[in-house]
Amino acid sequence: MAFFRLMVAGLLLIVAAGCRGQAVTPTPAENLSVEMAVEPDPARVGEAALVVTITDAGGQPVDGAKIGARGDMSHAGMAPVLAEVEGGQDGRYRIPFEWTMGGDWFVELTITLPDGTTTSRRFDLSVSGEGASMDMNMGMATAEATP
Repeated sequence: MAFFRLMVAGLLLIVAAGCRGQAVTPTPAENLSVEMAVEPDPARVGEAALVVTITDAGGQPVDGAKIGARGDMSHAGMAPVLAEVEGGQDGRYRIPFEWTMGGDWFVELTITLPDGTTTSRRFDLSVSGEGASMDMNMGMATAEATP
């Protein structure tokens, strides 16, 4: 019986040691703050710019990144709008963009840092059509990232 208890205790120690995981250190890309605004504000059909601001965990601007932007409407059947920019100044990147139709959109930003690490962020917003009235709750041009 003592031998059996000793075996069980040993197995429990082995299992407990195996369950103890190592701490995962997030990559620098996961610690970035990414904000996006749209010009003109409020967003409307036609030529525009996505203004992206990137800062690190310490609040310092991040320059030298490459940003790819893909805008899709929330419903199927529309061609995406694609754009990209490189460089940045004081952590700000200006991406020429064109809204092709009014309605609900999401913009997926793929950010490649100078060291080659990548991250992405998604922003949801509403674009007003020509002459259309905007829903005040959905028409905000400054967007929040969604996880």
